[in-house]
Amino acid sequence: MVENRIKKIVVVGGGTSGWMAACALANRFQNNYTEITLIESADIGTIGVGEATVPYIKEFLQDLKIDEVDFIKNTNATYKLAIEFDGWQKQGVSFYHPFAGYGARIARIPFHHYWMKLNQKGTAKPLDAYCLSSQIAHHKKFALPKPNNEVELSTFNYAFHFDAALFAKYLKTIGEKLGVKRIEGTITHVKQHADSGFVEAVELDEGTEIAGELFIDCSGFKGLLIEETLQTGYEDWSHWLPCDRAVAMPCASTQSPASSTRSLAVEAGWQWRIPLQHRVGNGYVYSSQFSSDERAIELLTANLEGDSLAEPKVIKFVTGMRKKTWNKNVVALGLSSGFLEPLESTSIYMVQSAIDALINHFPNRNFDSYLTDKFNDVMKTRQQRLRDFIIFHYYANKRHGEPFWDAVRTMSIPDSLQEKIESFRHTGQVLQDDLDFFRTNSWLAMFAGFGIQSERYHPAVDNFAEANVQQELDTIANSIQRAVQGLPSHADFIRNNCAVD
Repeated sequence: MVENRIKKIVVVGGGTSGWMAACALANRFQNNYTEITLIESADIGTIGVGEATVPYIKEFLQDLKIDEVDFIKNTNATYKLAIEFDGWQKQGVSFYHPFAGYGARIARIPFHHYWMKLNQKGTAKPLDAYCLSSQIAHHKKFALPKPNNEVELSTFNYAFHFDAALFAKYLKTIGEKLGVKRIEGTITHVKQHADSGFVEAVELDEGTEIAGELFIDCSGFKGLLIEETLQTGYEDWSHWLPCDRAVAMPCASTQSPASSTRSLAVEAGWQWRIPLQHRVGNGYVYSSQFSSDERAIELLTANLEGDSLAEPKVIKFVTGMRKKTWNKNVVALGLSSGFLEPLESTSIYMVQSAIDALINHFPNRNFDSYLTDKFNDVMKTRQQRLRDFIIFHYYANKRHGEPFWDAVRTMSIPDSLQEKIESFRHTGQVLQDDLDFFRTNSWLAMFAGFGIQSERYHPAVDNFAEANVQQELDTIANSIQRAVQGLPSHADFIRNNCAVD
């Protein structure tokens, strides 16, 4: 029988995406199934645009049997319950996108239908009042989820803020224990098969040649293999997402750390604030059509919480994705596969999602085109769904009289997003399927936060007396407030459970 299994995987590039791929593949293909080599250069820096995650990251840690407290201490991490969107609807108005649901089902009907009826009548509290996660975040508190009989829908999820450079260093240690071979060097030449065009090997600056059968391109925006070598092509989404610059700058921490990421809408884009145990990560994502780099640096510097810890770093990008994430025997991960601004902290999720999809469609030396096509279809659909969710944040704004915000509010949007908005307006339901990462609760957070109401709620809601519905909603909101009052601050929870030594 001919041996067809992949025996050599080469990961080009380190950083978060490279070491996530190397660790996940080494963990999956143990017992000498395949040899994994990672090539990285100390001369090529990584781009730390975002250091916030979504709860999906916990599955990655669990798969690698990583102790959560150990991870937190080694990456200076804090907990994340939500994203606070400040000024996105209009200046002075904020709302949360939490990792949790709202209220509780009443007579098997989803809570939001009751809320929509009372909201139309002007008697409901803001939707965030009925979410335990949002309220914990609002009060800068934290506790690990546990059953709470006082609040029916008391469960919530959480993610992390962490130092991406420390995370890569942490994974490097784990990867090498799993058998990953790390090579320091800069790639100067890529060798391809004369007929198929498949990548056969990469040559380093000191002359060493590293051969492989499957290559994982984690080389950043340049896409050394996926683009510079294979010329895969790029699907540009900047007509929907015109922000094409980010300036990043860490600063000292002077406040108690929030258990949420803050996204502040400003004149030509938005600013992030990510609290870590040892510092605060700050950045400004903006459109060069509406702001100069100098103005962006000025705005960001003026909004720092404490003293700056490094010079501002300007990063240029084009929002979009490769026309193929997997081309021939090259799979692109992270920035080499495309870029969506870190508004919803999805960058690491997409790396993890692509790794999972690759493992589920893992090839042999024949590289069955069916597997490649299915993988590309899945990744494209997932990325497009994320794209639509992010576009909606801009499109739904009510910041009238500001050139950037007027432009994105009046632009044409993808048909897929228009359909989702219209469906909600007419039915009160959110269109979704298994390839949607952001589910009903996430879209409800956005619709409510931007003041978009449905014309219809579930007709069975009218079977209940309005006064009884009002009482039920008030009971839920009050129960949540009582639960929040008894929780420790986020800072105290970290100090007592997982503070860096």
